[in-house]
Amino acid sequence: MNAFALAAALAISSASATAATNLVSNGSFEASAQPASSWSQKSSIPGWTVGLRGVELRNHMVGSAFDGNTFVELDTTGNSFIAQCISTTTGQHYTLSLAYSARPGTASLAAHTNDILVMWDAKPVTVLSAVNATSENLWKTYTFDLVGTNGHSSVLSFWALGKSDSYGGSLDNVSLTSAVPEPGTYGMMLAGLGAVVLIALRKSRKIR
Repeated sequence: MNAFALAAALAISSASATAATNLVSNGSFEASAQPASSWSQKSSIPGWTVGLRGVELRNHMVGSAFDGNTFVELDTTGNSFIAQCISTTTGQHYTLSLAYSARPGTASLAAHTNDILVMWDAKPVTVLSAVNATSENLWKTYTFDLVGTNGHSSVLSFWALGKSDSYGGSLDNVSLTSAVPEPGTYGMMLAGLGAVVLIALRKSRKIR
């Protein structure tokens, strides 16, 4: 690869890597040790603020994870929530992605028992709702466009919204990425393009 092509590739790859960084900490809930084929009620999990009723961390117990080995259920002894404060930029667009499943074997329970409310800076984004008559999680992925609105940080939260009966929906693989490059990324792109132009000019002078 010649120097011109290398500089161009570096400019593009550095911009892409920065834009794709997941801003959510512990989005797949793998940071806490949970033995296989078991579950436990956690009063805290790394990266997240947990409601007073805790959160259920499950490892191949009443369903399997979408990503990795563990996932969370938000209805413990009753409806609970998890939340995370994330560094954002006012006006910047972000893509929220997550996997959601209704709890296996709950199709005969009260309607909407698996509902989860998604919140962004205390404003509703959507209500995730489904039924599941099988013995396994039926994961479905969702994406949403969000905008930074609260200075240098925003709060992402998930709330069990269905009947508070210890049977609820599950979450996994939560991520938040910049929908367009952050200002710092533009700087790297310009620096890379500047290097490309400089190399091109030097090669042009040598040819002459």
